[in-house]
Amino acid sequence: MGPELPVPQKVVEYVTRHKTISVEEVMQDLGVSRITAKNYLSRLARMDIIKRVGRGLYQVGKGATATIKLSPELSLLAHDIKELFPMTQFTIWSVNMLADYAHYAVGRDLIVLETDRTLSASIRDALMKKGYRTTLIPEKRDFREYAYSSEKTIFILERSEKYGLFEIDGILVPTPERVWLDIYYLITRKELSFSPGELGLIFANMLRREGVNFNRFLRYAQRRNLRDEMIIFLYSLKQSSTLPIPDVLLVGKKEALKIINEMVEGAKE
Repeated sequence: MGPELPVPQKVVEYVTRHKTISVEEVMQDLGVSRITAKNYLSRLARMDIIKRVGRGLYQVGKGATATIKLSPELSLLAHDIKELFPMTQFTIWSVNMLADYAHYAVGRDLIVLETDRTLSASIRDALMKKGYRTTLIPEKRDFREYAYSSEKTIFILERSEKYGLFEIDGILVPTPERVWLDIYYLITRKELSFSPGELGLIFANMLRREGVNFNRFLRYAQRRNLRDEMIIFLYSLKQSSTLPIPDVLLVGKKEALKIINEMVEGAKE
């Protein structure tokens, strides 16, 4: 691989004069090819001058988006698993990771451990011996009732999804966008006991404060078969609020969604 393409000063100055910038705009205004425009923008993103917020769309500002923390409790649990199974791969997260963006304190926390099926039962048995309350492959009833248990629950899911993960102290955890989407998935598919209204508020607060990486958000939604639902959610949110949702996310769908709205209104008459 050759040396990384440098970014001329005129490109930096051009980009920083805009709140958002697309590959097409760089191509047209600076007279460069698509591959050159993409390379410039990718390089600026790695320099934290801009951040990617959608396919081919960037926003001026540091690359950080909404953040999550690994609580001491989760860190202890993760290190217990590493000690018991030093070679295993697993992902750990909890509903409470998004508590900083909630309107009020999240109630009973739910800890989720994702690991390969070859070790899931062994991990469950080992954690139970250490005093943890665990449920392997929880059913809908477990998701409905976890909030009413007197003990904090660890749900073990047999998943090996690697997209949308990063490391904190050597422990794999999901990005905030992935946690939010997984909670939505569990609410809508597994009857998780969590307020949809509160989940919407959490998304709005993530967007208002540090921002949401829409490219990551929609790519993971696609992997969860949730993309169409999220497009409808983003369109509805854009129509009814002033939240900064880029128009480019709805390209090719905005007109269809508008027509669907009109069809629904017609059906009401």
